[in-house]
Amino acid sequence: MSLIRLLKLIGMLTVAGVLLSGCAGTRTVLIPPGEPVQLAEPVKAYVYVEVEGRRVRSEDRVTLPEGWWCLPDPGPEGNQ
Repeated sequence: MSLIRLLKLIGMLTVAGVLLSGCAGTRTVLIPPGEPVQLAEPVKAYVYVEVEGRRVRSEDRVTLPEGWWCLPDPGPEGNQ
């Protein structure tokens, strides 16, 4: 095999290796708006609680445990 053919083969294999190595790492999943999601790890966040018939934001962040479901706001009835 000539040196030029060998260099072309090495070049093609290198390019193929670089391209293929970047394709298998991360997977992105898009969630449609309004769909409930399940937490994959604990999350610290402010939450709304109902106090005397009104929604009030918590004073401190609370920890939502792994496995809990998060649902979208129910709409105008939920916004007070």
